Amino acid sequence: MIRPLIALAAAAALLGATPKPSPSSATPPSFKVGVWTINTSPVDANFKTGEFSTPNRVTMTRDGGDITADRSNGNYKSKIMHLYGHVVMHDAQGNFAGLSSVKPSQSRGPATLTADEVQIDGTAKVYTATGNVHYVQADTTVDAAKGVLNDTTHELDLTGNVHINQGDRHMTADHVLYNTVSGQAHAEGNVVMQFPSNVNPHFATPKPIIIKNPLEKRKPQPTPSSAP
Repeated sequence: MIRPLIALAAAAALLGATPKPSPSSATPPSFKVGVWTINTSPVDANFKTGEFSTPNRVTMTRDGGDITADRSNGNYKSKIMHLYGHVVMHDAQGNFAGLSSVKPSQSRGPATLTADEVQIDGTAKVYTATGNVHYVQADTTVDAAKGVLNDTTHELDLTGNVHINQGDRHMTADHVLYNTVSGQAHAEGNVVMQFPSNVNPHFATPKPIIIKNPLEKRKPQPTPSSAP
């Protein structure tokens, strides 16, 4: 049910590569981190320590997907990146081209993940989205205060007012732990689940009851004719 949220693993492609500034001064600076091309201006980077920061809006693009944020910082040597402010992750196939541990045989369509902040640990393969986490794909939406995906153990940990809607199925809880491979889920804390009923909701409608107005004048009845 929560499988689409594995889109957090899109950032698995952020495997440390040395930034390579664009040679053209007429276009905004860009550099590569894994399969992603990062475009922003300006960029501050320390080629000795590996630290970098983009104080302005940053756009990350790759085939079939893109990520935008208000700013970012990280270290390309330690393979850690932080995205801050209005983070939006788009993917045309819904699983970031199979970069996550789960590769569905058939895509359910484009997916979008938004959050206030996303932290990517490319070494540990842990991806953390915090603040107004919202995921949409087809008829599935997921909302939570925080979502952590461990792409090694395949565990997705959702905490803080978790809401999961898929069609006419709904779940709310304080905490949901979900395995993206086995599909096993554990929910705790004020758990409420709603599923469609098999009971036929249609009942026979009674015939309408007509109430006449007692003040309505009755039509005069014809007077019977007298016998000759």
